[in-house]
Amino acid sequence: MYDSTMTPSPIDFALRVCESIAFGLHAVLGIIEPWTGCVRSAFRDNGAMPRWFWPVAGVLLGVVAAANFSKSNEVVLAAQAYIAAFHFGACFYHLRLGHHPAAACAPLVFVVFAMVVTSIRTNIGIAIICAAICAGFAYLMSRILVTPESGSVAEGGSL
Repeated sequence: MYDSTMTPSPIDFALRVCESIAFGLHAVLGIIEPWTGCVRSAFRDNGAMPRWFWPVAGVLLGVVAAANFSKSNEVVLAAQAYIAAFHFGACFYHLRLGHHPAAACAPLVFVVFAMVVTSIRTNIGIAIICAAICAGFAYLMSRILVTPESGSVAEGGSL
């Protein structure tokens, strides 16, 4: 069990640095999305997500990027839960839009990072249970937020 008075594990710290660098960059892209259209264009989502989603996600990713370096174990674990849920959601987003399955696998890298950090700070059982809860939440949110184009292959798919 991770003790907040302990020195962070080098692997824990390295993974959180990788997460926070990526989220810092993606936060900027999400926040400026309404003016640039870069995220919608890159993901070819054709309006599948509500217009407010990307800027809100950008702000939250920025908060998580900073929270990831909190001295509080609970704050870091909450950041890891958000990371897992957000990236499971990204997997479901790609699948719902009928993108190539490899596109859905890419975000899983961050789910693995979050599970490793959670395992280091708690244990593998808690990491697996939390990941399963996050996956379930992300799936429900993808059903609510992601709207495939009518007539698309993904519209009648299993997700």
